[in-house]
Amino acid sequence: MRCTIHSAKQATGYCAGCGSFFCDQCLVVCEDGKGYCSVCKTKLGKSAREEAAPRDSRLATKLLVEFKDGKSLQGTTYKLDPVRSGFIVYPHVPRGAAEERYIEFSRVKYVALVDSFGTEKTEAPREYQPKGSEISVTFQDGETLQGFTLKQYSDKDQRFSVIPADPHDSRISIIVERSAVARMTLGRIPRSQEMRKLVDNSVKRLILHYYWQHPDLVITIDELAARLERTPPAVERELEEFLNDGLIKRADPNARQLRFSPSKDPIVRQAVASMGKEIETLYFRKRQPSAELPPPKPAKPVTHWPL
Repeated sequence: MRCTIHSAKQATGYCAGCGSFFCDQCLVVCEDGKGYCSVCKTKLGKSAREEAAPRDSRLATKLLVEFKDGKSLQGTTYKLDPVRSGFIVYPHVPRGAAEERYIEFSRVKYVALVDSFGTEKTEAPREYQPKGSEISVTFQDGETLQGFTLKQYSDKDQRFSVIPADPHDSRISIIVERSAVARMTLGRIPRSQEMRKLVDNSVKRLILHYYWQHPDLVITIDELAARLERTPPAVERELEEFLNDGLIKRADPNARQLRFSPSKDPIVRQAVASMGKEIETLYFRKRQPSAELPPPKPAKPVTHWPL
């Protein structure tokens, strides 16, 4: 095999950094006893200098580490990756500096990012509003944690983040180790997010858009299908979500007549208005209303969507 740089020379080894083969002239043995090419040797030297340089303490993250055996540790870290098997902590001491400790996630119950060292609650509530699911976590030692998942929950992750429900909690975010959990329950999805199920396909988007434009309308399924330019079976199949949420009601259980009924919940009304405007912008900007069909007759005059 030839050297990567000197094609006329036989390769005598490979670079421990990039894995390419080089001759004796190109490979340099470094302090770790391994051979490196000139490019990887430069990178290795730069990395060593960065590790040796003093770090800015203002960039450190304050942590509270709760272990499965009941012990706890307060400290700081410069990098915390929940995907890795562990992390480095510099224990908090009143004076001086403590030696760094490597903590394996398998030993901890949870790792909390905190505002300050101590258990006092913060005076100012958090400005961040969690958007994940409500969650209740009970650990094996009996402690219970109430809050919201930081993102969409997945039971495939070894650990997951929870935002405490109490806005004055000194713990900003908590990384929960799944192996320390005895049981867990997920609560409801925030209502505004749950409403997105009404626009997850093209027929539902058409129904919601027409519903948003014509509150308090009485119409049959066949008439609605004609105005949406879809078949009655396709429209009737997608009405279930609207019926379950009470947005559309059957005027007569034995008939195919429907009544559009604006929700009394202001969050639902705002979500419907937002989605209706979104559909108007994305799908109906260039579409003109059909001239063949007469305008619908509302049960009572309504000039705008009730917010």
